[in-house]
Amino acid sequence: MRIIFVGDSQAKKRKKRGVKRRGQRSHTFRSAIAVPQPARKGTGATTRTKGAGKKSRKQAPLSQATRTRTARTRAERLQRAQQAAGAPSAGILQQIRWRSAVWRLLAFAALVGLIVVIAFVSSDASFFVYREGTQILGTRYMPDDVVFAASGVNELNIFWIDPVEVARRVVALDGIRAARVRCDLPARVTIEVEEREPVVMWRAMSQDQDLWLDEEGIVLPYHGDVNSPDMVFVVDYGERSLQVGDQIEPEGVVQSTLQLAAALPGEQVYSYEPGRGLSFIHRVSSGEWPVYVGTSNDLARKIQVVQALTEYLVANSIRPRYVDVRWAEHPVYGKPEGNSLVGGN
Repeated sequence: MRIIFVGDSQAKKRKKRGVKRRGQRSHTFRSAIAVPQPARKGTGATTRTKGAGKKSRKQAPLSQATRTRTARTRAERLQRAQQAAGAPSAGILQQIRWRSAVWRLLAFAALVGLIVVIAFVSSDASFFVYREGTQILGTRYMPDDVVFAASGVNELNIFWIDPVEVARRVVALDGIRAARVRCDLPARVTIEVEEREPVVMWRAMSQDQDLWLDEEGIVLPYHGDVNSPDMVFVVDYGERSLQVGDQIEPEGVVQSTLQLAAALPGEQVYSYEPGRGLSFIHRVSSGEWPVYVGTSNDLARKIQVVQALTEYLVANSIRPRYVDVRWAEHPVYGKPEGNSLVGGN
């Protein structure tokens, strides 16, 4: 008797088609009776079994001491984590707050102390400048009281004085070339001035007045020493009107006069005319005659010509009516009356 198993007909059909499933074993016999298979992972039965096991394991309630230790452990871990991340701990925060309070207190105390000091130095009389506490140096012609009055430091607090501003006010005085100011505590001011030196007495005929000039031609408010051997005198025949602080025109005429006086010893009196310029009476052993110099242009050459002509005239006993070196390359001199004009090189 032949027993037909379930699935033979299907196997035959697959054999005919030549199809064989990959990874499936070939069975010679198949039972018609269903054989129970082992359960696979993840099936419902297994899940239910595990779930039932979990439900069966019930945790016992924790005691109070255990919960406290657990909370303390968590807090310590959190604190260590914060420290590792750079967050300040409660102790560090408390220390920072304390230091901040100390610094604020110190800053407030310093501010109060500064206010007290400012109030003291602003009101105490020992910090105010008076005439007896002011020293003025370098004055020879200008009175000290005039310099002190111009400085503007009288009854001022030493901390309110600007030395640069004081020097500027002093230099604004006529006759003062420069000034230096120094302030010292508690209330001492030193003013050192440089005066303009009077070197020329300029007689203005139009004003009938004698004016004193420095080497730059500035009219000074004070007089020099008329008996000084270095003093030079100039008589101005022009129509100009001069005041203190003005500068003589043309510029350089005073320096030219000083240069002539230095090169020609004994000649201290000069004249100035607007159309002719500088001139002087040249006095030598054989006589005297006027010398016309003119402007300051090429003055060194003019001085050389005057010196050379003087030697020639004295050597030849010539007393000219004048010598004109206004044009240094073509100097001339006038012979005495009855002789014609003679030129020179």
